Amino acid sequence: MSLTYINGNDFVRMVKYGCIKLEHNRDSVDLLNVFPVPDGDTGTNMYLTLLSAVKEGEKNYGSSLGKAAKAISMGSLMGARGNSGVILSQVFRGFARTMEGKEQADAIDLALALRSGSETAYEAVMKPIEGTILTVIREIARACEIEAKKKKDIVSTLMAGIQAGYTTLARTPAMLPILKEAGVVDAGGQGLLFFLEGALEGLIEEKDILLDDYRDLSPTSLINKKSDSKLQIEFQYCTEVLIKGMKLDVKDIKDHLAPLGDSMLVVGDDELIKVHIHSNHPGKVLESCLQWGNLSDIKINNMQEEIHNHINNWEENQPEMTEPLAKIGLVAVGAGDGIIKILKSLGVNVIVEGGQTMNPSTEDLLNACKEVDAQSIIILPNNSNIIMTALQVKQLYDKVVEIVPSRSVMQAITALIAFNPDGDIEVVSAAMSAEIEQVKYAEVTYAVRDSSINGLEIKMGDTIGILGDNITVSAANPAQAVEKLIQKMIDNNSQLITIVYGQDINENEASELGEKIQEMAPDSELDMHYGGQPHYSYLISVE
Repeated sequence: MSLTYINGNDFVRMVKYGCIKLEHNRDSVDLLNVFPVPDGDTGTNMYLTLLSAVKEGEKNYGSSLGKAAKAISMGSLMGARGNSGVILSQVFRGFARTMEGKEQADAIDLALALRSGSETAYEAVMKPIEGTILTVIREIARACEIEAKKKKDIVSTLMAGIQAGYTTLARTPAMLPILKEAGVVDAGGQGLLFFLEGALEGLIEEKDILLDDYRDLSPTSLINKKSDSKLQIEFQYCTEVLIKGMKLDVKDIKDHLAPLGDSMLVVGDDELIKVHIHSNHPGKVLESCLQWGNLSDIKINNMQEEIHNHINNWEENQPEMTEPLAKIGLVAVGAGDGIIKILKSLGVNVIVEGGQTMNPSTEDLLNACKEVDAQSIIILPNNSNIIMTALQVKQLYDKVVEIVPSRSVMQAITALIAFNPDGDIEVVSAAMSAEIEQVKYAEVTYAVRDSSINGLEIKMGDTIGILGDNITVSAANPAQAVEKLIQKMIDNNSQLITIVYGQDINENEASELGEKIQEMAPDSELDMHYGGQPHYSYLISVE
């Protein structure tokens, strides 16, 4: 079969078939991730990105190719999840730029649009790395240009591109040593090729299908749900305060405040401590805090009253009370009821549920920003695979948005201590970004497949420890992994060790581990919290 031109309907059908092809193969793409961890979700992220693109494309049946490509580009951007999804959205963006104003396109137009997509994707990445999806799309575009000039046939052009793509994909381990060590090809490149294969099949089939016939993954939802009107809480007042003094002792403050309530968080250094606690006697909390220094930024909220007001507003559908906009608001990504509670206690306005196993989309983060009543907003992605997605929000929202590039919720906790809601957003975000650089962070999870990485031979089901962005520890169990990581993380300057345990760890296990860690680092303060995060037994930070 040969084809001289494609129009808008052809392109929508191509993207739809490509989406379905990737959906059928997304599990195999997920397994190609270098790190054999449960959040290896490149295939899923690309699929969800494409799903959003298709839904916008379907609204533009009967439109010109230029309009259809623009709609698909916007849909992919709004639905972009993870680095792979953002890069894919940039390919569509460059493609749409070339197709602007065109009713239809020939093989050469298609090849030039793919090249524009490749160039746009490269420009979006701060430090492009060869051996990734970027390399694969570049070589696909190059092969398509050569073939288009020879035959001017769209089908043969795409086939040439796919063939070149697979040749390049096979070479990615030679370009990236980490791929070679793990024994895999680049996951994003493979996902892209599955998509292009499906797109070509859709073009050849020349028949339409309904995407609704295929199962959809529920998008990540915001933590903004109706509360139970019968909900009662044990401690009524959420009390927050900053203590400024000299030679402040976190442990001493904790010991004094612990009998006064629950959900306590005491963090900071010897000159500045932030206290958060739920208590029925906020006055006693403040009176106790006065013994250590000067108090500022005092906040006392009646949580029972807030719940009651929230329910009434919901049921009566009344407009919210208008109050002066805060200067800076906060959006953060988090998973686990304990982690969500910690982030909220530190002042985060809206939390987007997700992170390790479900990266939120651009649209999820954009909608979260719209929920915040503030003049400007800081986003804490809390995952390296969400940072690029968050950066897209800056271009889409009419308010000033800054990104503090936190790669872990443990970095976010430290960054939030430096948050000044009344400061200049650029200064505040810079100060928070500087704080996260002072934190060593690690995670403990399990391997989802056999792998060889960083000199470790890892078997499926093994407990693994990730220090920063590198798997550095293999252990018999999570507690042993924590001990090994702590040994690598602490030094003579370590003052605070924070451990957040997940949903698969009970309180007794965490307590026993805490005693061992305190013996290992007797001169460091140990802070242990329940996080409830899935898949990751422990999150660790050392400051």
